[in-house]
Amino acid sequence: MAGRRHPAIPPLLLLLVLVGIIFEAQGSGYLSGFRLRSRLQRDRQMRNVRPNIILILTDDQDIELGSMQSMNKTRHIMEKGGTHFSNAFSTTPMCCPSRSSILTGKYVHNHHTYTNNENCSSPSWQAHHEPHTFAVHLNNSGYRTAFFGKYLNEYNGSYVPPGWKEWVALVKNSRFYNYTLCRNGVREKHSSDYPKDYLTDIITNNSISYFRMSKRIYPHRPVLMVLSHVAPHGPEDSAPQYSTAFPNASQHITPSYNYAPNPDKHWILRYTGPMKPVHMQFTNMLQRRRMQTLLSVDDSVQKVYNMLVETGELDNTYLIYTSDHGYHIGQFGLVKGKSMPYEFDIRVPFYIRGPNVEQGATNPHIVLNIDLAPTMLEMAGVDIPAEMDGKSFLKLLATDRPMNRFQLNRKGKTWRDSFLVERGKPPHKRADGKEMAQEENFLPKYQRVKDVCQKAEYQTSCQQPGQKWQCVEDPTGKLRLYKCKGMAGLFAPRMQALMASSPSTMSVSSNFDDCNCGDAGFKTSVLKKKRLLNKKKIKSSKAVTRKRWARSVSFELDGDLYAVDLEEGYRPLGSGNSNWTRDRWRGVGIVDDSEEFSGMGVVAKPTTRDKLTPPAALKVTYRCSILMNDTVKCDGGLYKSLQAWKDHKLHIEHEVTLWFFSLHSD
Repeated sequence: MAGRRHPAIPPLLLLLVLVGIIFEAQGSGYLSGFRLRSRLQRDRQMRNVRPNIILILTDDQDIELGSMQSMNKTRHIMEKGGTHFSNAFSTTPMCCPSRSSILTGKYVHNHHTYTNNENCSSPSWQAHHEPHTFAVHLNNSGYRTAFFGKYLNEYNGSYVPPGWKEWVALVKNSRFYNYTLCRNGVREKHSSDYPKDYLTDIITNNSISYFRMSKRIYPHRPVLMVLSHVAPHGPEDSAPQYSTAFPNASQHITPSYNYAPNPDKHWILRYTGPMKPVHMQFTNMLQRRRMQTLLSVDDSVQKVYNMLVETGELDNTYLIYTSDHGYHIGQFGLVKGKSMPYEFDIRVPFYIRGPNVEQGATNPHIVLNIDLAPTMLEMAGVDIPAEMDGKSFLKLLATDRPMNRFQLNRKGKTWRDSFLVERGKPPHKRADGKEMAQEENFLPKYQRVKDVCQKAEYQTSCQQPGQKWQCVEDPTGKLRLYKCKGMAGLFAPRMQALMASSPSTMSVSSNFDDCNCGDAGFKTSVLKKKRLLNKKKIKSSKAVTRKRWARSVSFELDGDLYAVDLEEGYRPLGSGNSNWTRDRWRGVGIVDDSEEFSGMGVVAKPTTRDKLTPPAALKVTYRCSILMNDTVKCDGGLYKSLQAWKDHKLHIEHEVTLWFFSLHSD
C-alpha cells in the first residue's frame, strides 16, 4: 500500500478546482463584509451618527469693533474647542436680506428680499423661497427641527413656516421686552418682567428644554436647532445684573472712528463730516449697552454647551456661532447703523466646533452667510440643491493627516478668493437699455422730477392715448408726477370735476370710527386702518416734537384705496394752526422705525378746524408705493437721494440731541 502511486490529476481539473476555491473564498469574504457593513450601519443608526446641528445667530453683532471681547465664555468654548473663521462675511449687511440668504443659501438678487421692508416675509417669499429653506430639507430627511427667536423683520406671526417642528418666533423686529411670540401658531404676549420675559433667556431655556425632550422621546433622531438672539440689536436692553458692565468701553474707537469726510469714497461718505462731541459721547454709550446685552448671549452659549455635555451629545453635535451682519458706531463719521459696503458692516464673527473640526485653529478661508445652508445639508448627508449660491465649507474643517515624503507637493484646497456684496436693487436702466451713471442715479428726488417734467409727454393732461404719467405743479410750487391710471390713477378730468363739485367735506376726529364721510363718498377702510394706525398715542403736546407722525391715513374712493399724506416734516400738510395740528391728529399713530421710511398719500388741506377738503392730488414718494395687490413696495430711496440722506442724518442728530438733554436733565 505504501508503494502504490496515486493517479495523476489532470492539469485542467486542478486549475478548475483552484479557481472554484478562490471564488468560494471571495464569495464568503463578500458575504462576511456585507454582514459586517450591515451590522455597522445598524450600529451607526443606533448610535445616531448623523450629527445634531445647533446654529446660534446674533443680530447686528460686529467683530471689527471688539464685541467678542465681552464674550469670554463663548470664546473659550468656540475658539479652544473649535475653529475660528477669521474671514467671514455677510453678502448683504441688512437684517432681513441676510437672514433670507442664510435660510436659502442664495444671494439677494436670487431671493429678491432687497431691504428690511421689500419682499421681507412677503407672500412672494412665502410661496417661492420659504418652502426651500435648509429647515425643509433637514426636516424631510428625519431631523427634529426647531427655531427660537427672531425670524424675519416683517414676520407677522400668522403662520408657521414649513420645515419646523417646533416654532417659537418673534413677531416683527427685535425687542427684549414687551413683544409677541408665535409659539407653534399661537400668539403669546410678553411684558417687562425680567425673570419671565427677557427674550434672550426665553430663547435659551426653551431651546434647552426642547433638546432634552427630543433626546428623551426620540433618542435616535438628530436635532437641528436655531437660536436666533436679538442682541445686540436695539433697543439694547441688558439683563439687570449686567446694566453697569463695561463703564469705560472703547473698543469701537478704531482707526476709522470719526475719520471724515472721505472724498475718495462713495457719495454718502463724501457728504458725512466729523461727529460732534455729543455724537461721540452717544457712541460710547451705545457700545457699552450693546456689549451688556451680549453678556446674556454669552451665558446662553455656556448653558447650551453644558447641556450637550450632560446629555452626552457634545462629540456628535456641530455648534455654529455667527451674526447676520456687522455694525458701525462712529466709523467714517457715521454715528450708528449698518448697510455700508465696508468691513465693519459686512465682517461677522464665525466659530464652529463639532466632529472632525480642528480645535484651537484659525481658518483664513473666506466663508459667507450663504454657505451656512449648504454646509448644514452636507453635515446631515443631504444633497445640496443646485440653486443654492453658497457652497459647503465642511471640507475646510477636516483635520488633515500628517504629510509624508510623497505629499510634499500636494496642492492646497481650492476655494473662493472673492465674493459679491450687494445692497438694494441693481441700478435703474434708461429707455435705451443702458444703466444710469451712479451720480445720475443718485440725484435728489426734486431734481429728477424737474428733469422728467421738462419732457413734453409729461406736460399734458392724462387724456393722451397710452399716457401713464402727468406732471402737475402743486399749491406749494413743487412739480409732482401723478400716475394716470391704476391704483394711483386719478384722471385729471375726474379730479377737476371732483374739486369743482359742491364743497364736500370730511370730518377727521381723534376717533376714526366716528368719521362722517358720507357726503364726499369717502369711507374709512377698517382693515387698512388697523395696518396704518399704531396703538401708541401722543400723551401731551410736549411729546409731539420728539415723535414722527404717521405718513398717511387710509381712505377709499370708488373702490380705490388712497391715503392722506402727512409727510411734510412728519406733520399734517397745509396747516399753520398748531392747535388744529395737535388736536385733530391726536388719533394718528406714530411710526417708530429708524431704519426704513415709507410714505404714500394724497395731499389734503384742512379748511376749518374740523374739516378736510377732498384730496387735491395723489402723491407717490421716492420711498414707497402701494401696489394693486395691496402690498407695499419700497426702494432704497434713503441711499439713492442726497436729500433723503441729509434728512436721515438730521433725524439721527435730533435723536442724539434729545438723548443728551434727557440724560443731563435727570
